[in-house]
Amino acid sequence: MSGLTDLHLAPAVAAALEAYGYTAQDQAVRDQVPTAARGHNLALAWPPAARYAAPALAGLVSAQLSGAGRALVLVPPHALQEWADVLLPLARAAGLPALVAETPARATRRLREAQLRLLLTSPPTALALLERSALKADQLGHVVLAWPEWFEADDALAALMQDLPAEAQRILVLAESSPGHPMLERYARRCHLTGPLLPGADGEPMVRPPVRVVTTGWSQRAGALAGLLESEDPASVTVWCADEPSAAAARLALPVGDDSIRVGVGDGAKAALVVAWDLPTPARLNQLRPLGDLLLLAPPHAAAYLRHATSRQTPVRVPGMLETVRQEAAQRRAMLSALLQKGELDGETLALAPLFERFDPTQVAAALYQLWRSSAAEPPAAPAGTAQAAPPAKVWVSAGKKDGTTAADLVAVLNREVGMPAGQIGRIEIRELFSLVEVPAAEAETIARQLSGKTVRRRTVTAKVDRGSPRRS
Repeated sequence: MSGLTDLHLAPAVAAALEAYGYTAQDQAVRDQVPTAARGHNLALAWPPAARYAAPALAGLVSAQLSGAGRALVLVPPHALQEWADVLLPLARAAGLPALVAETPARATRRLREAQLRLLLTSPPTALALLERSALKADQLGHVVLAWPEWFEADDALAALMQDLPAEAQRILVLAESSPGHPMLERYARRCHLTGPLLPGADGEPMVRPPVRVVTTGWSQRAGALAGLLESEDPASVTVWCADEPSAAAARLALPVGDDSIRVGVGDGAKAALVVAWDLPTPARLNQLRPLGDLLLLAPPHAAAYLRHATSRQTPVRVPGMLETVRQEAAQRRAMLSALLQKGELDGETLALAPLFERFDPTQVAAALYQLWRSSAAEPPAAPAGTAQAAPPAKVWVSAGKKDGTTAADLVAVLNREVGMPAGQIGRIEIRELFSLVEVPAAEAETIARQLSGKTVRRRTVTAKVDRGSPRRS
């Protein structure tokens, strides 16, 4: 196994890492594996792609095999599948029970069964598990914080790290690297910091080449690559990948039997078009640039790294991505059509009647559509100088006194089935035929949707956001 077991890797894990294309002679392996496998603190300064953390994760899995504690890997919600693609094969090779948790429901059961050894989740889900006492910070032996700069809030980290045992291993994968990074001082002091993004890591001044960029999510790369080859039709193509599993995924996106397209890792080959399937390091960028017209498939969150590593980024639009935008617009039209066909808009019509007298109804509809889209994309900021929270919304639930429903029943189902912390549940009114529950306004629609279909007092309930009775003149 190329000497990987000599670096304190378990044989099964070493074999899995070798299948990724790594050997004991690779600098990344020597920098990451021994430190991680011995349970020491480690920080990585690499481009924001999960593939580059594979050696450190292999060391983590090996360290866990020799210990009794659990390991927790925290990543931003949008990156769960990307990190699972790297971590889960290593855990399976080691026979380590692992779970990827997008919501707390299933993870709560698995954690209470006491068999789960490795949990990959996002900070909000981890916080919910902590509040349920399903996840106990003092029982963790290893914690990985992947791209913590992109975590939406510090609540989960603060709650987790304050009770984490001092001897627990901490591995940080930084999205923006610097020797004095605040995350290092806060969560992994005196750690071993390594990676090509550290100043002077390559021993030579960094050359920043110009590149073309297709901005696409990690899971949409296959469609972007296929659309790119169709629109540009280059005479020859080299697709560069960070490791062997990534290269296998890229091959699935390509036409079968086309000898003009080559996929591989390492130095690549000359071609009319060179596509980087994964984010290259600065050194790899400069090695790939002379091979042909270099184009990167980059996720939106890599913008800061690209500005750091390249001199100019020319955006490229792919026809397939335009179709995605059209499909999303069609879905929004379908939602509006369903509302219109339902016909329960008397209150809204009365509220808009004065506008219909001053403006064309089509313009009013267009303005409301623009407002809806902008509010869905980004919540409005609070006015300057105010610190008041938005008033809570009420969720209507089709269970009341006649069903024997109590406030405790509703709190239990919201906590266990929906994953809503008890501290966020406001006033509960139990009426004869229904109940009203106060919840945070920003989450009301989601909570109502998740609550519908759940069982309260052996009765399946429906739930919706309570809009109140429409005013009538």
